Amino acid sequence: MKKFNKIIQIIWLAVAAVSAVEAYIAYSKGSNQRFYLMLGVFVAAIAMYSIRKRQSRSIK
Repeated sequence: MKKFNKIIQIIWLAVAAVSAVEAYIAYSKGSNQRFYLMLGVFVAAIAMYSIRKRQSRSIK
C-alpha cells in the first residue's frame, strides 16, 4: 500500500508539472479560458499531492 501511494504522489506531481507548462503556453498565446483551466488543474493536482502525502504519513 505504501509503494502504491508513493506512485500516486508522483503521478499527481507529473500532472501538476504538465498543467503548469500548458498554462504557461496558453498564457503566452493569450488563451484566457485554457489558461484558467490549466491553472485550476495545477492547483487541484498540488492539493491532491499534499493530501496523499499527509495520508501516507498517517499510514506509517
